[in-house]
Amino acid sequence: MGKINRWTLMIPRFCAYGFLKNLRFFEVFLILFLRQKGLSFLEIGTLIGIREMTAMILEVPTGIVADLIGRRKAMIMAFLSYIFSFLFYYAAKSFLWFLPAVILFGVGDALRSGTHKAMILEYLDLRGLSDKKVEVYGRTRSWSQIGSALSTVIAAVLVFYKGDYGIVFLASLIPYLLDLALMISYPRELDGKTSGHLSLRVVLDFTLHSFRNCWRVKPLRTALLNSYLDK
Repeated sequence: MGKINRWTLMIPRFCAYGFLKNLRFFEVFLILFLRQKGLSFLEIGTLIGIREMTAMILEVPTGIVADLIGRRKAMIMAFLSYIFSFLFYYAAKSFLWFLPAVILFGVGDALRSGTHKAMILEYLDLRGLSDKKVEVYGRTRSWSQIGSALSTVIAAVLVFYKGDYGIVFLASLIPYLLDLALMISYPRELDGKTSGHLSLRVVLDFTLHSFRNCWRVKPLRTALLNSYLDK
């Protein structure tokens, strides 16, 4: 770890991202919150399905967006999507008002998926520390797990104290706003190689081209289907 200790400035930030990202206070109380809002189990299942389908469908297009405009900017967009999603969740009073909440959350998941890991690997490659990938990523993952463990405890305390499930969405704004500020502070070199040009036609063309290539090659087709089934 001697070589890493000379440039540890970014590693605590990588760890902080994982810790803050997993402070999802709403997660364990989501169904109870939606029931409190008067939604039926069918409506709740539909909303969760829409959220997961949004993330799945946008997985490839958002990856292309990250390549075109830069990973750091994609992460900023992801956390903005999460933040607006939380606000919609808190303010929503009916099924239709929950639709933008779940869609925005799915967009955030799609934009974030794999992007931060690519930024970590990019940073290590730029500094000639590719052999430390497992070590560094393992450290960031441990902080993510700590965040998950604390999230449940803090959420339970908040709900017990306030007596309202909605408080978990307001509380979730704090770590996600901090993560947004963290992404803004990341060095631009982590954006990777970008074209600087983004348009709907470019994204659609790249998406269709990627799907065609994946579907024609059996190993890629199998990996794509498995990744969707694992969602």
